[in-house]
Amino acid sequence: MCYHKQDKAIEAELQVRYKAVMRPEIGYQPSFYENGFDFKPGPVITADRPKEFQAFKWGLIPFWTKSQADAVQIRLKTLNCISEEMFDKPAYRDALKAAQRCIIPCTGFFEWRWVNGGKVKYPYFIHLKDEPIFSLAGIYSSWLDKTTGEEVYTYSVLTTRANPLMEKIHNSKKRMPVILDPAHEQDWLNPLLTKDDVLALCEPMDQVRMDAYTISRMITDRKVDNKNSESIIRPFEYPELGLMDA
Repeated sequence: MCYHKQDKAIEAELQVRYKAVMRPEIGYQPSFYENGFDFKPGPVITADRPKEFQAFKWGLIPFWTKSQADAVQIRLKTLNCISEEMFDKPAYRDALKAAQRCIIPCTGFFEWRWVNGGKVKYPYFIHLKDEPIFSLAGIYSSWLDKTTGEEVYTYSVLTTRANPLMEKIHNSKKRMPVILDPAHEQDWLNPLLTKDDVLALCEPMDQVRMDAYTISRMITDRKVDNKNSESIIRPFEYPELGLMDA
C-alpha cells in the first residue's frame, strides 16, 4: 500500500502547476520523503476551495470519532482507502456522500518488492516520466477534537489494483495509489459525480507513463535519523535482483 510518498516541489512550482495560492500559514516545506505514520500536515486541494492549498493531515479521522485515543487508532488504518471497497466502509461512506474528495500533490512514492517468500525486501522509488508533479486521488474528513476544540482535517490516499509495473514491485499486495490524469483532476473534484463516475476515475495509471528504480535501504535504516534528503532517492543497484529478472 502507499504509506510513503514524496513532494519535493517548491512552493512556486505547486502554485503554477495547480493555479492555486499557498498561504504562509500552511507552513509548507518540500520533502524528499514523507512517512504517512508521522501524520504530518501536507497540501491538498478541495472542491470548495480550488484556488488555494489547505494543510490536511494524512490518515483520515471520520467525523463520528469519539475521542483522541480512538482517533489515534483509526488513523493508523486509514492512510490508504481501497477504492473498490470505499463506498461500503463506515470510515469513508460519509465523506463520499458529502463529495469530500481532494487532490494530493506528489512527486513520487515508495514501495517495496518482496522476494524469497517475503524474507527480503527491496525499496523502489516510483514517479511519472513526463509529469514532475502529479496528483493522487484522496478523500477527506473533518473531526472536532472535543478535548482541544480544534477542527482537524485529515485525508486518505485512494488505492487501486496494480498495473503490470506495480504488480512486479508491490508483489505482496499488488496495489498502487490512484493517480489522476491531469485532464481529470477537476472531474475528481466535481461534487456532482455519481458512484460510477468516481469508480471510473480510480483505474490504474498506464504503466508506460511511469518509471521506477531501486534505492538503498537507507529508507528503512533506523540509524538514519533524517531521511528527508535527496540521497534517499539516489538509484542503488542490487545485483541479485538483476539475476532474478534475467
